[in-house]
Formats: sequence, structure tokens, C-alpha cells
Amino acid sequence: MNSSLVSTALWGLGVFTSIGVVFGVTLAAVARRFQVPTNPVVERVRAYLPSANCGACGFAGCQAYAEAVVERSEVSPSLCIPGRGAVAEAIAKIAGKEPGTVADRVVVMRCHGTSAFARDESRYVGLDTCAAASLVFGGPKACKNGCLGMADCVRACPFDALYMSPDGIAAVNYDKCTGCGICVPVCPKELFQLYPRNRRVELSCVAKDKQSVVRSTCMVGCTLCRKCVSKCPAEAIEWDGRTIIIHHDICLAYGPSCQEACVDICPSTILHRIGQRPRPEPIEPPVEV
Repeated sequence: MNSSLVSTALWGLGVFTSIGVVFGVTLAAVARRFQVPTNPVVERVRAYLPSANCGACGFAGCQAYAEAVVERSEVSPSLCIPGRGAVAEAIAKIAGKEPGTVADRVVVMRCHGTSAFARDESRYVGLDTCAAASLVFGGPKACKNGCLGMADCVRACPFDALYMSPDGIAAVNYDKCTGCGICVPVCPKELFQLYPRNRRVELSCVAKDKQSVVRSTCMVGCTLCRKCVSKCPAEAIEWDGRTIIIHHDICLAYGPSCQEACVDICPSTILHRIGQRPRPEPIEPPVEV
């Protein structure tokens, strides 16, 4: 090989090596100069958090909550809903605070208008999302309050607790649900509601229309007869002028002596005991005359 070529190559190698060393030393100096000191207590708290960054605590992710609970005296160590009591106790011990009580809750999908019972009135062609479909006359389903079945909530859940059932509507896996509440604002029909995990009854419809409209659009919708409101001995069920509301704290405090009278009197099977969501038989819609 030509000696001039060798010397040129060695010279170039030396130049680039020198430039690399200079840049490396400069970057190290800059990094050290602008290094943000970390609080070891914050890092210990952060290690206990589930890293879901779900925001259920009210902060912008697990790191932000870890910093707040250590550095701010008013921030409770029991705000991590997915972590539940075990995480709250661990954080409280590290931060030197009282653990408090973690709300043990889950989401309930308040619709059982499956494809077999809730009819379509049109064919939707567009983005395959509930948010987009609901902008087109409320969606393709005749019931404008029911699940559209396009899985926006499933995609949003960071814990894989939601799935699309074979019947065409979203369903909840309560073993995986942490009660983070991310799915609640995602649903354009506002079908998800946070319930206590130890709830006694569930509501599976948020119909807000007259009985004639409900019966013509969904065979298993709430007809707003309000029998459950008048029958509940605890007065835990309320009619707010548009739909049915259950006050679970009142229901749980009353105890099981009522034997869920509201469930037995409901003609539409939209009220049911926990874990016993019924699969109703088809109801013939009214004949128009």
C-alpha cells in the first residue's frame, strides 16, 4: 500500500478520534453541570408504583405522583387506585405518612343491549371508533344511549380489563379491573361508571327515553317504570328526571335484609345481583297499529 495513503488514513483517524474525545468530554461536562439531583426517597416510592401512568391519582403519571407524595405534605399516599392497599401502606411507610383508605372500585358497563336485542337503524361507514360513529346522528344503533361496540374503551384500558364480548358490546374482566377510570371519559355514551368492588346490585342500562321509544329500539332497555325506586326499602335508588341512579353507599349500609327487592321487581332485567348479569330472553317488540 502507498505510504502516503497510509499516513493520510492515520492522520484522518487521529483527527476524528480527537474530535470524538473533545465532544465526549464536553457532553460529560454539560451533563454534570445540568444534572438534576434525584431524591432517593422518591425513587423508592416510584419503585412501588405500577408504572401504568393511568392518572387515576390525579397526577401526570407515576413519577409525578411519587415526587408529590414525598415532597408535599398534603398529598395522600393512598391515591394510587391500581396499587390498592398494599402500595398505599408501602408508600406511607417510606414517606412517613398515614396510609389512609384506598377506594376499592371497578367500572361497570351499563348496557346489555347486545346485537341480538338492540337493533341497528343504519349502516355506518367511516373511522372504526365509537367517538367518530357517535358524531353521525348518534351512531348506527337505534338506541342512542347504548354501546356502539367499536372498542374505544378496550384500546384505552392499560390493564387489559376490557374486551369485546361475542355479543357485540364491551365487557369488563373484574379480576383485572383496577378502577383507574380511564375508560369512563373515553365512552361517548357515558356507559362506564365506577362502582364499589363490593357492590350488591348493578344497573345495566342508562335509557333516557320514553317507554315506547325504548321498546322500539332495544328489547331489554330500561322502560323507566321506576318500580325499583318505590320498592327499595333503603331509598338507595333515585330517579333524577332522566335516568335511574343507584347510591351504593346507602345500599351497602342498609345490609342484605332487603334481599335486593329492586332486582326481583325489575321487569326489564336491567337491575341484577353482582356477578349475575342475566342473559334475557328475547321480548317481542310492540306491534304498531
